Amino acid sequence: MKKYFYFTGLPRAGNTLLSAILNENPDVYATGHSFLPDLLFSMKNAERSSMRFKNYPCPTNLKNVYKNIIPNYYSHHNFKYIVERGDWITPYNINVLEKISPNEIKIVILIRDILEVIKSYLKLCQNNPNYFYNQIYKSLDHTTLFTNEIETKADLIMAKGDYIDTMLYSIHQLKKNNLSKNFLFIDYNDLIEKPKITINKIYDYYEIEPFKHSFKNFEKSPFYDDSVLGAPMHKIRKDKIQKEVNKIKLPENVINKYKHLNKILYE
Repeated sequence: MKKYFYFTGLPRAGNTLLSAILNENPDVYATGHSFLPDLLFSMKNAERSSMRFKNYPCPTNLKNVYKNIIPNYYSHHNFKYIVERGDWITPYNINVLEKISPNEIKIVILIRDILEVIKSYLKLCQNNPNYFYNQIYKSLDHTTLFTNEIETKADLIMAKGDYIDTMLYSIHQLKKNNLSKNFLFIDYNDLIEKPKITINKIYDYYEIEPFKHSFKNFEKSPFYDDSVLGAPMHKIRKDKIQKEVNKIKLPENVINKYKHLNKILYE
């Protein structure tokens, strides 16, 4: 019988690398960034807003759909363990997952120094003119800007309601409600610098049998069509694990504006 586990966290924190490492194990299918939480959110919205459902309610039928959606979604993947990368730790999504997960919920949360995350995004901006943050920046009325390009793009990356902000809020809520002990936090630097120890820690948490990884043969990395983003956001080295050199220097005001957010991640 399949077991289903999950991982999530900050972008640029090793999500694609973690999938690629886990996929070396023939018993494991680790996914790319899953559409499933979005699908469930849309279904819940339809349930709440549909006049037809209110007119002819069938909650048991719908409960059967929700209960079986994760196994059906992965029914064609013949692996012992499905490890899904999904945005499950938002307060809304974790509440949904608690109702439909086929087995005990175990979620790994990847974190990384927030300034390093911003720099990683800015490097993508620097190397990829068509990257969507560059397109957003171009679309702004530059006569109204009072910050330089790097600071303006950093503010776009950290915008309220966008992905990084949502992940920070979700982690803050887990810790605020004393739920963080139920999750496993993995730091990006540990994954890069101590991959064997870190993966064994994840296996122990998931209760998956140990596997001898090579940490250098990532042929089964998740496929992403990054052309829709305008930059290779999910590209990893296939031959070895190595932290990329990032020489982007953040202005002091950007550092002062965002460095305090690390308290959410590391305290």
